[in-house]
Amino acid sequence: MVEQAPVLAADIGGTHSRLSLIARVDRTARPLTVRKYQKYRNGEYSGLDAILEDFLAGTQASDISAASIASCGYFMGDDLIAANMPWRVSLADVRKRLGVSDICAINDFVAVAYGTQYLNPADVVVLNRRAVRPERGAVAVIGPGTGLGASVLIQGPSSPAALNTEAGQAAFAPETDLEIEIYKVLRQRLGFVSVEHVLSGPGLLNLYQALAAVNGREATLEVPEAISEAALSGKDKDAEETLALFCELLGSAAGNFALSYGARGGLYLAGGILPKIREFLVESRFMDRFVAKGAMAPFLEAIPVNLIEHGQLGVIGAAGWYMDSLSCS
Repeated sequence: MVEQAPVLAADIGGTHSRLSLIARVDRTARPLTVRKYQKYRNGEYSGLDAILEDFLAGTQASDISAASIASCGYFMGDDLIAANMPWRVSLADVRKRLGVSDICAINDFVAVAYGTQYLNPADVVVLNRRAVRPERGAVAVIGPGTGLGASVLIQGPSSPAALNTEAGQAAFAPETDLEIEIYKVLRQRLGFVSVEHVLSGPGLLNLYQALAAVNGREATLEVPEAISEAALSGKDKDAEETLALFCELLGSAAGNFALSYGARGGLYLAGGILPKIREFLVESRFMDRFVAKGAMAPFLEAIPVNLIEHGQLGVIGAAGWYMDSLSCS
């Protein structure tokens, strides 16, 4: 069988953009074939046009059949609306650069959720060892990065559908006395406190600063990366306490999300932060907080929970979503 012309798939986040050329032999073929893949740091480029220019060097426009753009935020018409994007993104500009009219746009976590269909056991770290196997049902995906993304994959009669959500913008719900005090500090500073305000890269810094204020200590670290690195070193108790609380709050939020959508098909953790703190997360109280939902604990204990360690899943999901629909409409 002749391989179909590849789709340009892009996974555009607040910090990094990932581009790939992906093809498959026919409509039902799995896995997809990744012919080219490259990851870019957004801050090093003036815009998506510059990234496309670099990625497409040596590639003929006629070699690309279509494009599927996964991005944080929402597209309104051709323009991306996103709080965490460093530059403007326009589908009209992408069409002009590629010379193709068939361009689709979806949320980045919708792409990740769709991409979970292509995961192998080697691509994940098991967090819930109590669950035996997934049941047929919704699959939830949630993960902290520049923001907090979330999506749900729901099985349909012919093909699954991934739902766009703004779960990261829901209100933060503290559960312990310490978390209530942290909430008070953040509310005074931010007004409305969303889940994303504590579960993201910037959220980790918010937690660190608020925890220091509650404990009457000075917050000496100034960027999220420094906090996670200091915590993993085991030499900074304040950073370690912050990261432990981060994992607990993530467990609580993930449990809420799984309950809200009845995610009996499993819950996956994604995003750029978690693979870097994998062992810390595994040893944390994440799962304790995930299942701590009173009478619903048995329901949550049966849900498979896995950490995704597949850096190309966003572009694979974006391409797979397009290829399964074969349409932008």
